[in-house]
Amino acid sequence: MIYEYLSKFAKEFQEKEFKRSEVIYRENELANNIYLVNEGIVGLFHLSEKGKETFLRTFGEKSIFGHRSYLAKTKYHASSMALTKVKVSVISSECFQRLTDKNPEILRKLLQELANDLGRAELRLAGTIDKSVTTRIIESLVYLKLKHPTKVWTRKEIADYSGSTFETVARVMASLDEKELIIKEGRDFYIPKPEELINYSKQEL
Repeated sequence: MIYEYLSKFAKEFQEKEFKRSEVIYRENELANNIYLVNEGIVGLFHLSEKGKETFLRTFGEKSIFGHRSYLAKTKYHASSMALTKVKVSVISSECFQRLTDKNPEILRKLLQELANDLGRAELRLAGTIDKSVTTRIIESLVYLKLKHPTKVWTRKEIADYSGSTFETVARVMASLDEKELIIKEGRDFYIPKPEELINYSKQEL
């Protein structure tokens, strides 16, 4: 994995901590950094011109984010926020350039990561990865509950966020409840161990 490979150069990176609900970078900022998640959960979301929020995905421990926009030399296409207390390694453009000059293998591994991501995205669009809906629902549950912990989210709202249906959300939540990855309380639910739920979602890819 690219995280493990880049971690070998950890002493070169700046370490930063973010509190829950703190924004790491905002949409349309210049993509000057790449981030590694060492601890916690990060959410990625987009705000329309009318202020409508669209959830994109979550990043758990040992994830990398911000690299697509950075490599494309564009602005960040979405905003990132700490959904829990987060510790990240920040790879600045100067640091990245210095490292890749000495270790061109980094670029090859990043391109491989991007290619794998693109392949998974195409399979999801084609509907050939059956479990992608489950993954989207799990990531939506984590994002919605951690960002807005006091709100009681309806199954329809969760379905809208995850691009699923009411019935599928109800089925997935029932399964997660049986596994004690979420705890249902009437119409509400809570997540006892968000990191564990995120790790479970990776198995569903």
